[in-house]
Amino acid sequence: MRNNLFAILALASIMYSCSKSKPTPPNNTQTGGVTTYVGNGTPGLVNAPGTGAELNSPSDIVVDALGNLYISDFGNNVIRKVAPGGSVSTYAGDGTQGYKDAAAASAEFNGPEGLVMDQNGNLYVADAGNNVIREITVAGQVVTYAGNGTSGYVDGTGNVVEFAKPEALAIDKAKNIYVADYFNNVIRKIGSDGTVSTFAGTGAAGLNDGPASTATFHTPSGLTLDGSNNLYVAEGVNSDIRQITPSGAVSTFATGLNSPLRVTVDGSSNLYASCSDNTIQKIDNAGKVSAYAGSGVPGYIDGSLLQSEFNGPVGVFANSQGVVVVADSENNRIRVVTP
Repeated sequence: MRNNLFAILALASIMYSCSKSKPTPPNNTQTGGVTTYVGNGTPGLVNAPGTGAELNSPSDIVVDALGNLYISDFGNNVIRKVAPGGSVSTYAGDGTQGYKDAAAASAEFNGPEGLVMDQNGNLYVADAGNNVIREITVAGQVVTYAGNGTSGYVDGTGNVVEFAKPEALAIDKAKNIYVADYFNNVIRKIGSDGTVSTFAGTGAAGLNDGPASTATFHTPSGLTLDGSNNLYVAEGVNSDIRQITPSGAVSTFATGLNSPLRVTVDGSSNLYASCSDNTIQKIDNAGKVSAYAGSGVPGYIDGSLLQSEFNGPVGVFANSQGVVVVADSENNRIRVVTP
């Protein structure tokens, strides 16, 4: 299953192209189900294949073009890597809670959250506890990409920029990075030249749609971009998914979710959101919300989609066919939801 799974996810990361293979669904009465891919449930920092590995409150995931999966291992203050065969290693960070730019093995993070990767393989990390965006280069160096480490709200370039607990990231083909700036209640944009600006929101907490410059958000925590460059924002307090079009129009795309934390998109522009009620919800491209996985009971059960149990799911990553990988934070595992 591992090789099949990540062959699909690798293709999904390149413009959501179609894959010829699917993960083998678990043996249950439905056509799909939930399986465990990485982690044995024990909080720790152990590198080993698959379920022999230990994670500590994983918070986000991203997959590269070769099928490697990267995990922001929040409780361990490191970034982990899972090779297509299922082998888990530490990609960056020495496990010390801190703030140090250095070679990957010696760098320090503080509660890493959202992850994105550019087309060259550079990985970007929302280092929430340090209030900065870090870059892990393909050469294996960790550098500060944006922010000066002070919690605040300052646009600009260089070390004047300030964020307040950046939670999630999204990246477009032009290498513009969008940041869910949680405590500032705005969506920030880091241009490919490194200039940071406010993309949407006034800074006031609220729920106002309209032009990006006057719209309001409340503690945004999840971001994803569809193939048409529409940006979707998960807001736990407002219990909705907002949409920001390329022209800067903000609207409420879906309501009725229970505190969505993260959001991802498949090749058909269906969204999937991890929610605080321990479920994964699906939002079709018309904005209709339906249960996708999880019974809503906090726990740990693999198996059929709606009888499975999660405990604090956070990061989600979908491929073109609706296979969703979930960072099941309080279970200290990475789970796979197969439709």
